[in-house]
Amino acid sequence: MLYKSKNRFILSGLLAAAIACTATLATAVAAGPSNVAAWAKTAPTVGSAAGNTSVVIAVHLALSNAAELKSLATAVSTPDNAQYGHYLTSDELAGRYAPAAADVAAVKALLEGAGMSHVQVGPLGAYVSATATVDQLRRTFHVSQNLYSYGGKTLRANKEEPTLPGALTGKVLFVEGLDDSALLRHPYHHSAVMRDLVAPTAAANAAAKAVTPPPVAAGNPSPYCNENYGSEIHTATLSTAAGPYGSEIPWLVCGYTPQQIQDAYGLNKAPNYDGSGIRVAILDAYASPTLLDDANRYAANHGLPALVRGRNFHEIVPAGIYHVSPDDPCGPYGWWEEQSLDVAAVHGAAPGATIIFVGSLDCNTSLDTALQDTIYSHRADVLTNSYGYNGESIAAGQQAADDQAFAAGAALGMTVVFSSGDDGDLSQVNGVASGAWPATSPWVTGVGGTSLFYEGGGSKAEYGWGNYRDYLDNVTVKSQSNVETTGLATTTAYGYTFDDFAFYAGAGGGVSVLELQPSYQASAVPAALSGTLNLASGYTEPLPTPHRVSPDVAMDADPYTGYLFGETFTIAGNPISDHGCTPISSTEEYCENAIGGTSLASPLMAGVLAVIDQSRAATKQPMLGLANPLLYSLGSGGSGAGLNTAPINQIVAPTTPVSVLRGYAADLNLARVVTISSVPFLISTTTPFALEVCGADLCEGIDDVFNFTSLSAYGNTPAGYNDVTGLGVPYVPLLLKSAK
Repeated sequence: MLYKSKNRFILSGLLAAAIACTATLATAVAAGPSNVAAWAKTAPTVGSAAGNTSVVIAVHLALSNAAELKSLATAVSTPDNAQYGHYLTSDELAGRYAPAAADVAAVKALLEGAGMSHVQVGPLGAYVSATATVDQLRRTFHVSQNLYSYGGKTLRANKEEPTLPGALTGKVLFVEGLDDSALLRHPYHHSAVMRDLVAPTAAANAAAKAVTPPPVAAGNPSPYCNENYGSEIHTATLSTAAGPYGSEIPWLVCGYTPQQIQDAYGLNKAPNYDGSGIRVAILDAYASPTLLDDANRYAANHGLPALVRGRNFHEIVPAGIYHVSPDDPCGPYGWWEEQSLDVAAVHGAAPGATIIFVGSLDCNTSLDTALQDTIYSHRADVLTNSYGYNGESIAAGQQAADDQAFAAGAALGMTVVFSSGDDGDLSQVNGVASGAWPATSPWVTGVGGTSLFYEGGGSKAEYGWGNYRDYLDNVTVKSQSNVETTGLATTTAYGYTFDDFAFYAGAGGGVSVLELQPSYQASAVPAALSGTLNLASGYTEPLPTPHRVSPDVAMDADPYTGYLFGETFTIAGNPISDHGCTPISSTEEYCENAIGGTSLASPLMAGVLAVIDQSRAATKQPMLGLANPLLYSLGSGGSGAGLNTAPINQIVAPTTPVSVLRGYAADLNLARVVTISSVPFLISTTTPFALEVCGADLCEGIDDVFNFTSLSAYGNTPAGYNDVTGLGVPYVPLLLKSAK
């Protein structure tokens, strides 16, 4: 919440506490970061949590010599440091930094003594997990467990710091599971052609025993689309010009293939490297029961090598994971979709890499313990994560526990990658523009998003991803038998208006309210981004010191210039919903459709990083580990017509209006203009349309002060770093040379 004082807005206690990052706990509580979620401090109470509710918790312990560990992680990740690349082994990490065995035993005894079940110690003893009831949490940690209304959800939380035995003072960072904050995180994917997924009929669900049936197919394709934006581009001719976007608008992309993505980023120009020998882990909540079958159908359709369980594909999933209610609060169907996308993207970018899929029983505590298991056990060289929060409204204890694990990963030589988010700068959601956790951690590589206009032959245009959309009025899409050969479809529109023009999605990014600026960003990130909080009101708050800004790099994320992926669905029974599908049984079908979101950008970048790791290994160089210091040392290079002329190529704003058209096979009297990195807005009835060409904020939030009278270059993305695409997009051949 924001409060107005003396004609300016100031940060509420919630944000002020976030900036402080940590707090001293009350005398009766073990000293450490706060265990109260920031959102819970102001959310209204709606009731008391039922005492018999079952909850999975994890008590995260502070690693020994944690400050030394972070110093070491910085040293081994910095190219000009004498310790660069001298990573720890898992045994060395455990021997030097594991919590004291007596402290781990004390936590375990506390939970067992409280009557909690399934008490387990994680790798290194970094956490102890258990299943508890809400009443057990109240008695053991002396906290309230009430229900609060926040973010459109009813969430359980504590408003007091947990009490721990005196012997554990300073030994515990975070008691996870005292609140439902994890229900606020979600996968970052958006589809241009799929509607909301629903469960099959009750009869189909009843027939499922060990495996939950897949969702019902729900396609609604555009009647026309483009395979690329080269010479055979399909456009629509509008009878009334769509404001500044004109009357000739190209259709959206059908969905890029792995080969097109490889060509767009130069992966196919490094034929000796395909990620072979490199382990890429993908972490998600739940586990799709058809994940490997879908991946191999996709591989067969697109000329990729097969994934073989136990050889180049591994799954680390708990028992019972394939039977989950579709109504689970975390939405398993959305996570299944995420998993199919993640595997298709990693495999498409790095066909030789070994994929390790890690799933959890839900999106709550078990997802975090799976994350920590993957890192502390050093299960992979690269770990991609396509989920996060809309902002950083988490407990300082969670931040500390996560950062501790991410720093340990850097010390081991792991590269941890997170999507930056799909909701722009979040100012309209949270009242303040910011990045999203965990992509804002300085120990991970945050991946933003672009709109990719691939033209073939390695040629492309690429812009920061941000879409606004509006329906055309009174549209008729006329069928033409020769549309595929002429590349021309006709759309008739009358009385065109922007009555309902609204933001849809765009790459997340911005300053962190939690994390200070890491040294690798000091000379690259503009002070205006790292030193200021921008409020939705239009006012600003200076930060006392520069803070971390996300993302670090970017790749294709726009669903309207998206990527093909495949997934199994229950047959819907009509040709529109079953678009792009091939029956594989009497009740199920395999479907390929286009998808986007920074959920696409992160696994694509993970594939690029795997290729770089392979090339480094071939010349006896260490793995990249925390890639950010190296990436920032390379800086931003060519842009615009010079894309693909530098290892990392900066993304700048378009100089003329750019948009695509999306039709609907289910209703040919419907079509939508989708803008690319720009926003049209109504000036007056005499000057109906002007255009903001978007820059660092991608027309997603606080800088949208619509007072322009003509085409404006307002907010053009500055040279170098911006908080939508970071340093820019990789060009693999040059990145391979520079990263050795």
